[in-house]
Amino acid sequence: MRFNPPASVRNRTLPRHRLKLAVPGLLLVSGTHAIGAEHAEFNPAFFTGRAAGMHVDISKFSQGNVVLPGSYRTEVHLNGQWTGRETLTFVAVEGHKSAQVCLEPEALQRLGINVEPVEPPPNETASAPASPFARCADIASYLPGASSQFDSGENRLDLQVPQIYLARKARGYVDPQHWDGGIDAAFVRYNANTFATQANGHSLSSNYLGLNTGLNLGDWHWRHNGNYNHSASGSAYQSSATYVQRELSTLQSQLMAGEIYTPGELFDSVRLRGASLFSDDRMLPDSQTGFAPVVRGVAQTNARVSVRQRGVLLDEVSVAPGPFVLNDLFPTGYGGDLTVTVIEADGRQREFIVPFAANANLLRPGYHRYSLSVGQLDEIGLHHPPTLTQATYQHGLSNVLTGYTGAVFCDDYQSQLLGAAFNTAVGALSFDLTHSNAHLPGNPSREGQSVHLRYSKNFADTGTHFALGAYRYSTEGFLNVADAARVRDLAIDGLNLDKVPHLRDRMDISLNQSLGNGSVYLTGSSQNHWNHANGSLTFSAGYSSSWKGLHYTLSAQRNRDLLSDRVDKQVDLTVSLPLGSGARSPTLTTTVYHGDQSSGERATLGGSLGERSEFSYGVGASRTHGSGNTTSADVRYQASHAALSAGYGQSSAYRSASIGVTGGMVAHAGGVTFAPELGDTLGIVQAPDAQGARINGSHSAQVAKSGYAVVPHLTPYRQNVVELDPKDLSVDVELKTASKNVAPRAGSVVKLQFETVSGQALLITALREDGSPLPFGADVFDEDGASVGIVGQGGKAFVRVSRAQGQLTVQWSSQANASCRLRYDSGKQPGGDRLRHLDAGHCQGAEPIVAQARSAGPAVRLVEKRQMTVRGS
Repeated sequence: MRFNPPASVRNRTLPRHRLKLAVPGLLLVSGTHAIGAEHAEFNPAFFTGRAAGMHVDISKFSQGNVVLPGSYRTEVHLNGQWTGRETLTFVAVEGHKSAQVCLEPEALQRLGINVEPVEPPPNETASAPASPFARCADIASYLPGASSQFDSGENRLDLQVPQIYLARKARGYVDPQHWDGGIDAAFVRYNANTFATQANGHSLSSNYLGLNTGLNLGDWHWRHNGNYNHSASGSAYQSSATYVQRELSTLQSQLMAGEIYTPGELFDSVRLRGASLFSDDRMLPDSQTGFAPVVRGVAQTNARVSVRQRGVLLDEVSVAPGPFVLNDLFPTGYGGDLTVTVIEADGRQREFIVPFAANANLLRPGYHRYSLSVGQLDEIGLHHPPTLTQATYQHGLSNVLTGYTGAVFCDDYQSQLLGAAFNTAVGALSFDLTHSNAHLPGNPSREGQSVHLRYSKNFADTGTHFALGAYRYSTEGFLNVADAARVRDLAIDGLNLDKVPHLRDRMDISLNQSLGNGSVYLTGSSQNHWNHANGSLTFSAGYSSSWKGLHYTLSAQRNRDLLSDRVDKQVDLTVSLPLGSGARSPTLTTTVYHGDQSSGERATLGGSLGERSEFSYGVGASRTHGSGNTTSADVRYQASHAALSAGYGQSSAYRSASIGVTGGMVAHAGGVTFAPELGDTLGIVQAPDAQGARINGSHSAQVAKSGYAVVPHLTPYRQNVVELDPKDLSVDVELKTASKNVAPRAGSVVKLQFETVSGQALLITALREDGSPLPFGADVFDEDGASVGIVGQGGKAFVRVSRAQGQLTVQWSSQANASCRLRYDSGKQPGGDRLRHLDAGHCQGAEPIVAQARSAGPAVRLVEKRQMTVRGS
């Protein structure tokens, strides 16, 4: 095939790659522009400005980038979704310039391709299969519509396979074999601040240091959380949690041992010195976590099924005639009823409703959640801590019903819980009953019950969400495990048991309503105790909206202390106005407040500075009726190693100042890397010589001089895309790949290695003997025969060399007098971000010589002996 494009054409489309399959046996995928790639021949007349009779060898473009035999660690994408990494072996095939890559059927199955229905080619049987290299048929001949593409530069294989040939997997699913357990590493997160104030002739100061430390060794993770506080009253260090943790992926669970807290889904969470085994829903795909109903129906033909919620399309699939099940809908919060539409092949449509209202205790049908905790109660203040065993279990029985139960066994105490959650057309409802029995030394036993009710409903038509978050009523004899332990402590010591208040009832309610361009909210909470008069009743309400860039909020709050019958009320009006249209324009915020305790006005001006808004500031002034005026200022700077903050405030009665720093450090085999923040699951990027490259465009995560950087937050068991932004890179460094995919295990520190190429970047302009520019498309080699660049438009060659001075060879064909040599000398010009421009004189032709090329191209190059010298401009 020959192309004769017009002179106006400036680009060409490279041929696509093809996927080859031999069944049974190995799957063969062609290398870049190799087997299965259509050969393209370009008309040499397309290249203008050539001297008469000069031949330019452009055959190297006919097959694209040739893939050499060897093993490649490849990112595999199936239908646009990353599915994992595979080490692919490319082998040479006679008669083809590019190597092929072989995938065994087991590898296809790991990638989610169902190879069982694939039939052997005609005249080939399982007993006498053809050699995998003797016959390579297009995968489309076995799987119509399938194709593939391999990018050797990115080490990426893209497979496009029709849905019918894929194994059914929930959306968001990442195969556990691709979960990355990470490397051995240690890390520290710290938060340090100091505060000083002077008021009424007295000076007070306080210093605080919070630490979150961790050590990963193999599959075990050690964690310690604590803080140190120093003030005039004394100094103390307090440990909040110290434990080891290990993932049990076969059980989709986590095992923890040490100073831990029990799960709080069904029973109140308590501090425990012991061990806990519990389900980890994060190991499930996104489409399986949380609650969403299963959609079932029957299609009469090859139909299309769509699922909508409040008019928003959630899912659409094609189904075969007969019953169908959709069990991988993403949870959508409080949601709303689902509208399911079945469109038959002949155009007929049917529609039905699946009720949907979310509740924390609702699970999908067939799914379960459990926890088991054993140890000694470790609540602060206990003198006689009892041993404890707690177990819970939840199971989704159907779209409508989820059942759950639990039990707690403790020294002189036990309780049992039984409950159910319902998904109905009028909302999500859960109801459970807990019975407790406490044996108190030297005192009568206490026995009682507690009823817990939860309700939520989203009224999609009116934009109203109503949630009776919780209502609990407990009889006078009921005690939860923490209260029972405190009462037991008093009983053993012979003290008054009524010192421990126990709850009689508690209610939490919330209402959110869309109204115009804004929204109204109302929340309320009340609680009362059996043996104490103290209690509280709190309500708050507000409305937020905007008008032509002006944001405003009106809120009111009322709190009543039932012990003193004291009532506090306050009303606030806050208005925010951006002072400009730029991304970093400051914002003026004013607040007027009136309450029983104080009334006044407050105004603040805040914004950010810097290319990536790394510097933020705020200044403010306020006036409180009867107390005078107050001014304040605060600044924050997020550097690549830490985040620094400072604040100052003063009035006629006081002066105060504070300074703080937060950040973290990770110790690994490559050294110690600093970061301004650290999460629980981390990444370590290694990109040699890529100092300045930013991670995912963040202004805080940046590759240091050591070539390492910290990715502070990764989502466990999910596909995370980590990208390097080369904007701030030196021109002397090139990234061979700019992104990596990883699915880390929870709590792990995964290593992401980015390959780089370092060398001085030069833009060389040279002329041939007849005064014409160097031919477009000519190759440039260094003294070792390695390809270092190519000649572009206007005879300018962009090259990357490892030496400050040396010799280059330019070659545009294998014919005599088709190459020349030149010497370059970049002088003492600094590298940095500036591209060096070198000018050259005329180049004289000479006899060619042979040089070995290290690039992924032909193994033998012909170059000339004649040379010339180029000096830096």
